[in-house]
Amino acid sequence: MSLRLVVLLGPLLLGACAVQQERQFQASDKSSVEMRAMQSRIIDGDAPTVTRGVVATLQDLGYRINKAEPAAGSITATKLERLRLTAVVRPVDSNRAAVRANAVVVLPQTENQVDDPQFYQQNFFAPLSTTLGREAFAAPADTQVPDAAVPRVTSDLPGGGPAPGGQGRQETARR
Repeated sequence: MSLRLVVLLGPLLLGACAVQQERQFQASDKSSVEMRAMQSRIIDGDAPTVTRGVVATLQDLGYRINKAEPAAGSITATKLERLRLTAVVRPVDSNRAAVRANAVVVLPQTENQVDDPQFYQQNFFAPLSTTLGREAFAAPADTQVPDAAVPRVTSDLPGGGPAPGGQGRQETARR
């Protein structure tokens, strides 16, 4: 009986001891000024309204909201488990908000930062403008915009991958 128990439980116990392999974040080779320009927009509207618009837009685009931190103005969402986008909303003044989006493509060993201006415009800011019924303007160089947030997901599962259904502990790190 005890040999049978060891044979049945042995693989389970070894799996629990497996070392979690962490994905390496691969930042873009583009300058921070270039990244800021493609990832940031100024939108007419107060920050709470714009934040609700960001959530609605991400849901309309097929993203699953992983984490929303209203006090921090941060929303992280995943699409097809391979594309993760974090948007941060900050008030510029009482009638305008700055939005910065950062997308990463999640691969087994790495997370690669998306650095294509067309991606951000066509796949986030244009739909956000449509949702809010307001134009998203490029942020002038002298406007304070949020730092880019790098979405990180850790898991309690062996191997460090996302839990079934994409669950896991979500952590947002600043670059």
